[in-house]
Amino acid sequence: MANFATHVSVAGVVGGALAGAVAGTGHLQGAGAPLAWAGLFMAGTLLPDIDVDGGRAQRWLFSGMAFAAFLLVLLPVIPVAGVSWRQWLEAGGCERILLASGAWLLVRFPLSWGFQRATRHRGLCHSLVVGLLWGLGWIYLAMICLHMSIEAAWLQGAAIFLGFVLHLILDEISSVDLDNARVKRSFGSALKIWAPDQPLASLAATLAVILLLWILPLPWGLLTR
Repeated sequence: MANFATHVSVAGVVGGALAGAVAGTGHLQGAGAPLAWAGLFMAGTLLPDIDVDGGRAQRWLFSGMAFAAFLLVLLPVIPVAGVSWRQWLEAGGCERILLASGAWLLVRFPLSWGFQRATRHRGLCHSLVVGLLWGLGWIYLAMICLHMSIEAAWLQGAAIFLGFVLHLILDEISSVDLDNARVKRSFGSALKIWAPDQPLASLAATLAVILLLWILPLPWGLLTR
């Protein structure tokens, strides 16, 4: 498969070019929108390797999820105006910090360990159906949690999916040894729709994709502008 440096460098070039092209259509509004789109494209490029035990993509993903869990527990009870930090701590803030720290530890270590045990490299995480699940999942979160417009959320979801597909393509290209004119044994294991040897997990991922497509509003504005 292609190494980490290859994935990052190619994703930077391709993602930047695509972000410029999409911005040229007028669909990316705001000064930082093209940069955010390219960043999500880069993130999508790293996602297929989250099943590499101890790999950078896996560490970054679970570190980010752990930090998000910490904030989700802590932010709703941050002191409001007129309430000092001392008053907040005396009213239960210390317990809330401990609870948030526990959420961080739970995600960062036991959840990460369980994910490593349940997955293998180039398994279901390396399939197009999971790439769709990542993209559609981000669209849902962007609209529900970040209150983005339908068009902006779909564009960002498309960035994640396209970056994901680029990773799979690069891995397949690296499976062909041009110097010795041979195809490596890993050929065909990177770019696939499902994981044939994981039928139940593949079915569950497919049903999740169908459900998201059913509940998400379609970005008709991108087609009419």
